Amino acid sequence: MKKFISLVLITVLVISLASCGGSSKIKIGVVLPDASEERWANQDGAFFKEELDALGEGYEYEILFSEGDEAKEKTNVEALIAKGAQVIIITTEGSGAGAVQAAHEADVTLIAHDRMAKTADDAADYYTTFNSWNVGKAMGNHLVTEATANGCTAAAPCDLAIFSGRTADWPNATYFFGGAMEEIIPALDIFTIVNVSDDFSSLSQPTETSFDKAALQAAMNSVDTDWNAETAGTKAEAVVAHIEANVTQSSDVYVLAPNDDTSTAIRQKFAELSTEYTNYYTTGQDAANITLASLMGDPIKGKGTQTMTVFKDVSKLVADSVKIAKNVVDGIDGLTGLTSGPSIDGAKTAYSPIDTLTIDTKQNTYDLIFKTGYKDKTDATFSNIDFTPYE
Repeated sequence: MKKFISLVLITVLVISLASCGGSSKIKIGVVLPDASEERWANQDGAFFKEELDALGEGYEYEILFSEGDEAKEKTNVEALIAKGAQVIIITTEGSGAGAVQAAHEADVTLIAHDRMAKTADDAADYYTTFNSWNVGKAMGNHLVTEATANGCTAAAPCDLAIFSGRTADWPNATYFFGGAMEEIIPALDIFTIVNVSDDFSSLSQPTETSFDKAALQAAMNSVDTDWNAETAGTKAEAVVAHIEANVTQSSDVYVLAPNDDTSTAIRQKFAELSTEYTNYYTTGQDAANITLASLMGDPIKGKGTQTMTVFKDVSKLVADSVKIAKNVVDGIDGLTGLTSGPSIDGAKTAYSPIDTLTIDTKQNTYDLIFKTGYKDKTDATFSNIDFTPYE
């Protein structure tokens, strides 16, 4: 079972640039965005240390943090190159253009971890991701499956509201949205789109290997939440006002929300409707604590009802990035032993597994999240939940 390493231990790894002058040699370098952020310090950072330690001698490594600064990110990459790194794993602050340029000028293999790193005409050599298209498909499938089961038909359609992540976050947000629309578009006749404007009905059904990027992103623009809860709330408020202005409203509503933080903000706005929906179904991803509380049956600390989320275990993503790095050091193709997908922007892509958690599968949520120790069930967010039936 993976265990988190304290922030204190991780910050030991944040070596000042003054000490990076080549005093020791490494094979693998890691650059993460910010040691002050929970995910990069106590999740990905901790898992990287665990996985890299397990490689043993011959795979010396160093982990650096960029303090939320793209300039320092590039300097970190250059420092690792100076220490002899053959491969660098990076999660970028922005485009990662400086990192790509520095690595490739030094003939160093670059692995983009979770976020693509690219210039206008070049990209990282490898990209590790959770198959964002399938994340979106899981979201769209949840809404269509529930709507069909609840009797939504072309003769009696149910309301559908659509929101997206940050359009500029390529490829992640576009793939999330495209995957969801692959599932939703064939079933649009059982829905009434309640967004202020319908930018979706004219879309052709996309697939992971065949989609119109410009058309998808044009449809996303009006519902772009910027991955920000406040922005998502503002967008949802406009949709709610639009619904209030209409004469008819179905009993159920189905909401495509791009992740857990935005999903929470959106459902809180929908709860302000003068005539509430009888049933509210919505999506998300990341298995945030508030979402897990909702899925385990507590709408109070769950801030309403979220009916599904896509769980992406970052320890698995880290393991894949380290596996590629080891392969490169060993002189074999980086994707050996991994599940691969279509190249994105020229980067060879490795897909880490995902899991779908729903409000109807509480035992599955308990087994994957709490039984494994991924989340601590004694956290205050879960204090209203009786875990006894699942233990």
